[in-house]
Amino acid sequence: MSSERQGRHRTRGTRRRVAWIAAVVVVAAAAVAVVRLGQAAHSSAGSAPSGSASPTSAGGQSQSAPPRSAQFPASSLAPSHGALFGAWVAPTGGSNYTALERSISTFEHQIGRPLAIDQLYVPWGNEFPMQVVRWDLGRGSVPMISWAGTHTNQVAAGVYDSQFRARAVELRDLHRPVMLRWFAEMDGGQYRPIVASPASFIAAWRHVHDIFVRAGATNVIWVWCPNALHFANGVAQRYYPGSSYVDWVGADGYNWAPTLKRAPWRDFASIFSTFYRWGLSVGKPMLIGEYGVLERKPGDKAAWYRQTDNEVRTRFPDIKALIYFNSDLDGYDWRITTSATALAEFRAFATDPYFRARPRG
Repeated sequence: MSSERQGRHRTRGTRRRVAWIAAVVVVAAAAVAVVRLGQAAHSSAGSAPSGSASPTSAGGQSQSAPPRSAQFPASSLAPSHGALFGAWVAPTGGSNYTALERSISTFEHQIGRPLAIDQLYVPWGNEFPMQVVRWDLGRGSVPMISWAGTHTNQVAAGVYDSQFRARAVELRDLHRPVMLRWFAEMDGGQYRPIVASPASFIAAWRHVHDIFVRAGATNVIWVWCPNALHFANGVAQRYYPGSSYVDWVGADGYNWAPTLKRAPWRDFASIFSTFYRWGLSVGKPMLIGEYGVLERKPGDKAAWYRQTDNEVRTRFPDIKALIYFNSDLDGYDWRITTSATALAEFRAFATDPYFRARPRG
């Protein structure tokens, strides 16, 4: 096992623990991280921990994405111009709904704006955090529920139909749009014991989607989100359920340097360009389900936020939403408050008029 994979293994384990600690709030940061880190990823050099292959392969960092800004249906919530700005905010000061809501409010105060999308993690078998979902809707944020998956063969065979239908009815009765990111990073090696194959995952996804449709939960917006790095080798695409079953296509990716040994410092473009080129061919609004950067030399994290702001605006017009992963887990501190310069640049990023877009619909 390489040091890269060992680092991922440790991080995933911590995230599982955090998730279950936060399970009272049902927003378990763990599932969070059960998700995180597409560990089965192999870069050509064996060192790129997330995102696309190295910048020179598949046209990574050195190529600009084709300038294009599609118009998507209003029902998708995708803005006609700009991108929605969101985050997962790890709760502090408690493991209940109040602590979570307080942490989100503090984060919003720090960045000088409300979140357009609030990401909520739910482990498989847990109830949805409906109190927080309603709180989000009441204040104008779109909740995005990142719901962990389970054995895909069993899902497709109908073993869990009653659970899926109960969750569908809950969301249907909100009568408001809610994003559902089911079984994110399904392409990761950590899920091999429960994802039998790409075909099994696709069958499970379609089965769950159809349950929600039959229940009348047409207000649910479906977000499909594998690891960004698996678009370079064609692995992620094999899990795509088809355009009739997906409203948004997404990807998760991180700049792991310098904490993860031998990981190169990577900008947003080098992490997500391969995903973006594939996404253009699908014709769906694109979303970054998770992203983050660590401190390196003084000012580097701040510069990364500034560069990301510029790259998304000028090179990725069909990325219509970004959700930051604001958490400190197992020595990987993605939080925006790790330095005064990082916070200042993230605030400038968040308040850029381009990212002030509001959901359509």
